[in-house]
Amino acid sequence: MFPYLRSQRVNLQLLQETAARELMQNLDSIEGSKIIVLDESMVGHLELVTKPEMFTDRGIKLIALKPESRTPKDVQNIIYIVHTQVKLMDQLATHLKDNNQQGRQYYIFFVPRRSCLCIKHLENLDVINAFTHIYELTWNFFPLDSDVVSMEMPNAYRDVSIDGDTTALFQASIGLVQLQRLYGRIPKIYGKGVMAQFVWDHAKQLAIDEKSLYNGDKGAIDQLILLDRGIDLLSPLATQLTYEGLIDEFYGIHHNKLTLPAEHFPAYIISGSSTAGSEDPERLVGDKDRKTIFLHSGKPLYAELRNKNFNEVRILLARKVKDIQAQMNVNRQEQTVQEIKSFVERLPQLMEEKKETSVHTAIAGLIDERINVYSFSDDLAAEQEFMICADIDKSSAYIEDQIARRAELRNVLRLICLQCAAASGFKERVLNSYKRELAQVYGLEVLLTISHLEKAGLLRTQTESRAYAVLRKTLHLTVDDSVEINPKDISYVHSFYAPLTARLVEHSLKPLGWQTLKSQINNLPGPTFEDFQVQLIGIGGRHAVGATPSESSLMHARRVVLVFFVGGCTFAEIAALRFLAAQEDNNVEFVIATTKVINKHSFLDSLMSS
Repeated sequence: MFPYLRSQRVNLQLLQETAARELMQNLDSIEGSKIIVLDESMVGHLELVTKPEMFTDRGIKLIALKPESRTPKDVQNIIYIVHTQVKLMDQLATHLKDNNQQGRQYYIFFVPRRSCLCIKHLENLDVINAFTHIYELTWNFFPLDSDVVSMEMPNAYRDVSIDGDTTALFQASIGLVQLQRLYGRIPKIYGKGVMAQFVWDHAKQLAIDEKSLYNGDKGAIDQLILLDRGIDLLSPLATQLTYEGLIDEFYGIHHNKLTLPAEHFPAYIISGSSTAGSEDPERLVGDKDRKTIFLHSGKPLYAELRNKNFNEVRILLARKVKDIQAQMNVNRQEQTVQEIKSFVERLPQLMEEKKETSVHTAIAGLIDERINVYSFSDDLAAEQEFMICADIDKSSAYIEDQIARRAELRNVLRLICLQCAAASGFKERVLNSYKRELAQVYGLEVLLTISHLEKAGLLRTQTESRAYAVLRKTLHLTVDDSVEINPKDISYVHSFYAPLTARLVEHSLKPLGWQTLKSQINNLPGPTFEDFQVQLIGIGGRHAVGATPSESSLMHARRVVLVFFVGGCTFAEIAALRFLAAQEDNNVEFVIATTKVINKHSFLDSLMSS
C-alpha cells in the first residue's frame, strides 16, 4: 500500500499493513451502511496507515468531528474513531446527541487503547448506553518512512515532566513489545535517562508476562538504544540547518505532508495532476488555495535533498535544473529514430523530475527568503556563542536587547533555555535577572510559563556538574571547521554543532562503545543502564526467525539498531543518524522511533501551553 515503507531488514510496511488490517477487520464486522467520524488529529494519523480507496471501496464516508458536521439520515452505523483523550468525549457526546435517531447503531474505536477515564466521562454525560460496542485500535507506532516510526504524541515530554502523567511512557512500553512481536526479540538494550529507564522496565515486564515473546528467537533488530529527551535539551532548541529541518521549522511537516499557499507554485503544476491528486484523490479536508506536497523517501528528489545542509541543497537543485534543461534541449533532428524513441519512453519520467524540481526550487526559494533576514542570522550567531560556552555565566546582552525590543516571547525563552542548557544551569542571580526582565516586559503571566520550563528542566540553577562543557570537548560536540557540502561529520546538520544524542549513538557503535561512554555520561541526568535478553550468537549477528545463517555471514551482517527517542527528536537528529548509517565503516542500519518528531517551535509550544 505504501511502497516507500519497504525495507530489506526491518520492513515497516508490515507495521502499516497490520494497523490497516486491524481497522478493516473491525469495520467489516459491522453490517450495514457506515459513516466514520474522526477527531481532527486522527485525520492525518489515518492517512499514515491506510488510503481513502479502502473506505470508498466499502462505501464508507469520512467526516470530521465538528459541531456543524451532520450525518446522512439513511446511514445505519455511526463509527467514531478518536484518540483516548477526555476532552474529546464532550465533542463526541454533543455530536451523538445532535445526530441521534431511532434504529441507529453507534460505535467507538479508541486509539491506541480504551480508557476508563474516557468511558467514565461518557457515563457522566449520559451517552455510554447509546454505544453498541467499544473497540480499540492498538496503533502505538505510525510509520513515517522506511526507517522512522512515531507515536505521534506531541505532548509526551510535557505530560511526564510537568504534569506527572506517565501514560505516554506506558504506551511506549506497549509499543516496544508490539514491535518485537512483529520483528522478533531484541537481545541488547542500552539506555540513558529516567524516562528511558521507565519505558524499558515496563517493556521488559510486559515481555516476561508474554512468555512466548520473552522466550522467542532473536529477530531482525540487534540492539535497542533508549534515549531520554531530558539528557539533551540543547539539540531540540537549536536551529536545524538541514533541508527537512528548515521546512519543518518554518512551515511544519505534518504526517509526511507540507501545505503551502498555491500561489508559490507554477500554474502548470497546480492545474495538472498534482502530487496531492495523484496520491490522495479523496481528501477529508480540501482547500483549492493551498497545495499539499508529500514528503517521504518515495519521492526520489526529496530523498536526495532532505538530509543535506541547506547550503548544499542550493547547489544540488541548480545542478538538477541544468541537467533537465540539457536533456530537454537536445537537437532531435540530429538523432536517430532509436534515440528519439528512447527519449519519448523516458519523457514521462523526465516531466515528473521537472515537476518535482520545480516544486522544491519553489520551497527552497521560500526558505531562502526566511533565512536571509538579519533576525535569523543574529539568532544563529547567538546560539553558536552559547554552544561554545562563550559568556554563558552572565546575562546575554543579545537576549536582554531582544527582551527590551519586546521580541516574540517564544524565541526569547528559547534562547534563554538554550543558554541554560549550555551552562548546565544558571547562577541564581542570572536566572532571577531574566525572570525580572521578562515579567516587567511581558507581564506577570509569563511567570507561569517560566514555572513550566523549570519543571521540565529547561530552566534551572547551576550545580557543581558542568556536563555540557565537559562533553563538548570529550565528545567534540562543536566542530570549528565543519564542512557543510559533502560533510565528513554529523555536525553539518547544525553547520557547527553535533547533536549530543546522535554523538552518543555514534560512540556506541565503536568496540566497547557503551562501556567507554558510561563513565563519560554519568553527569547527564538519569540512570545509565544496559540489559541483555537472550544469548548472543556471533558478534552483532542478525537473522530472521527460522533462518540458520552461517557464523561467517553473521559476523559480516550489518547491525540493525533501533534508536528510541523518548520525548521527541528533531529532523536534524534523524539526518545525523542517517549520515552515520551511510558510512560503510560503521556497518550499521538504523530504525528510529520517537514519541513525536519535534522542532524548536513545537517543543516549546507544548511546554508553554497552560
